[in-house]
Amino acid sequence: MKLGFLSKLPKDKLQKVVLVGILTLGASVGVAELYVLPNWKNLVETRTRITTVNDQIQQAEEAARQALKEGAYRAQVKSFVEAQEARMIDGDPFAWIVREITLLAEKHPIRIEGLHAGNKLELSENEKCQPYTARIDLMGSYDEIGKFVADLENSFPVGEIGNLSIAANDEDRRRQEATLDIMLRIRPEQPVAAVEGKKAT
Repeated sequence: MKLGFLSKLPKDKLQKVVLVGILTLGASVGVAELYVLPNWKNLVETRTRITTVNDQIQQAEEAARQALKEGAYRAQVKSFVEAQEARMIDGDPFAWIVREITLLAEKHPIRIEGLHAGNKLELSENEKCQPYTARIDLMGSYDEIGKFVADLENSFPVGEIGNLSIAANDEDRRRQEATLDIMLRIRPEQPVAAVEGKKAT
């Protein structure tokens, strides 16, 4: 910007122009100190508070989501344990097995030839439910026996099937004789879910 025109002004007018410039500059500095700087400081502080509050909100939301996940997981575990306990032996072991196996066999075209009581096995260190064994003799085709055994395993998730043997039937070649051992768990007097809940508290 060229300021050569100022040298052409009379001295008194030049002094007035310089004075106006000084007053304008002073006023600008005063406005900046009185209004702009405090407001800018407040703006910075407000932005800092907003950032802090946003961080706190995000942390609270994350904690709420985590608590919801943990609560849902605990509910799933509790439901799973209760479902397993519902399929455990309750009452007299052999009478319970006779009833349950008979009901299951009615859904399949196999024939139960015999049910033999077994024994209550000793608990190991990590077991909470006492095992009980029984032997099942049945007759059917290979496919029928296979489907029955699969259904048996699915119906008693905490059970174990062992010593499955299949032999030909001399009288009817289309049907085979099978024998298997099954080990099921006896439901504890106090539910496992309740025991686990006490340990957690």
